[in-house]
Amino acid sequence: MARYFVHLPPDGSPAIYWRRLAGFAGELIQINLNLLAHAVGDDPMGLLPANGTLVPPQNYAFGNNPGESANLQPFAFTIPGGGSTRPQALPIGPNLQRFLDDPLAGERLDLSLPFYDEDIKLGTNGGGWFRNNNADNAFHAGTDFNTIPTAVFDVCAAAEGRVLAMAGGRIVLTHTTPGGHEFRTVYVHIDLGTVAKAVGDPVRRGEFLGRTDASTSPIHLHFGVAVLGPAFTTGGVSFPSLWYFIDPWGVYDLRANNYLPTSGRIFESSIAGVAHNVQWRAQPLFKTIPIARTTDGYKAITRIQVRARRGDNLGGTFPAEHEQFLVWLEGDSEFFLVPLAQASNDTTELELLRLLREAFYHGKRVRLEYRYAGDLRYIMAAWVGG
Repeated sequence: MARYFVHLPPDGSPAIYWRRLAGFAGELIQINLNLLAHAVGDDPMGLLPANGTLVPPQNYAFGNNPGESANLQPFAFTIPGGGSTRPQALPIGPNLQRFLDDPLAGERLDLSLPFYDEDIKLGTNGGGWFRNNNADNAFHAGTDFNTIPTAVFDVCAAAEGRVLAMAGGRIVLTHTTPGGHEFRTVYVHIDLGTVAKAVGDPVRRGEFLGRTDASTSPIHLHFGVAVLGPAFTTGGVSFPSLWYFIDPWGVYDLRANNYLPTSGRIFESSIAGVAHNVQWRAQPLFKTIPIARTTDGYKAITRIQVRARRGDNLGGTFPAEHEQFLVWLEGDSEFFLVPLAQASNDTTELELLRLLREAFYHGKRVRLEYRYAGDLRYIMAAWVGG
């Protein structure tokens, strides 16, 4: 069974059991699942191997105010006389396993990927829950994504919701399922100057949030998902109901490179080592989901252009830009396109071309629905207004 409670640095330095509540744009979210294991009622004694000894209790502070602390037993053990006294992680207990399998009491998170580019890869420092380094932040509590080589890319909402908080390069969204269960998604290393949303604004699934911060090295998105855990009391100390980061990939392993590849197109690879239900719309992640975006209202078409060819080019190869119908809108220096190679006399693509051409000729304003493929914006639908 997967283990989730202790990070063992490869150089033999002390194991990491605890992390404090972390602030994300002012919202406190717990990064440590030792605490959640206690909250849901798991007992480390019941998981202890016959020849193991639990490590000493740790003083755990669960908030930012004095007195918010208690001695708790980490879910980690050693084997006396076994040659190595380094702590080992206990397996996930049955109560935590049930909670992680079903954190929303019968409903799925149903997440979409928080970006548009199919060439996004896991972060170079280990994209998953544990990063292969010796620092305290090796217990990552999220997933890093970036382009190779790293470059700025657009970030979008992983589910429908609203903006809960936004500060310091971080955006926190809150989401409510049809059954009334709340969860949160967190987007870190965002250039807030590119964000058009404000706190309290509604956000659609796949709607543009902002772009990654070019000053971050390497440029990447840190994405996390948090659910609300139960309140509990231990040793006379009452722990409130706290938000906890959980792993929506369902992997719960000690190293990022144990489950998702760090090179190649990660969406063509299966997820290995899955330990509980996967909370994504696509599993395994063999491709990204083409999430549609729409232009901000109706805008005038300022220019159209057709890149076409006739017959075969016997003198060489055609550039990649051939066979495209391009559209520019007012206030936008970049074009939208429809691939002409898909269009023939009986296709909806050809009807889309006619609609856009007539709108340009007659001065009609249009609203476009489009998706990204790399840096290109492919038109998926169009509406014509006055």
